[in-house]
Amino acid sequence: MLLHKSNEKLEAGQAPDPEMLARADEVLEEMRQAGVLCTAEGLMPSSRGARVTFPGGGAPRVLDGPFTETKELIAGVSIIRVDSKEDAVRWALRFADADPGTEIDILELAG
Repeated sequence: MLLHKSNEKLEAGQAPDPEMLARADEVLEEMRQAGVLCTAEGLMPSSRGARVTFPGGGAPRVLDGPFTETKELIAGVSIIRVDSKEDAVRWALRFADADPGTEIDILELAG
């Protein structure tokens, strides 16, 4: 899974740069054509979300967004099916030209 990190602009509700979106769509299309892309979804800003916490010994708490730590927030998710972490890294690197300055976390799904 590729977790595309958010940034302050996206969290403020600003639309991504159309040119950047077009380049990202090109990478996603390459993934589709290569048969590795399972799904790709963008996420709304955290102001539209909620966080549920389960403190030990206490009642669950629900916190409405927005959340302040934008570097920890996710702007989009791509689930890919590849043979190795190295293959996932190679695909993630394809986004470098699409969105300079972005961060992508690569995590393996359990199961």
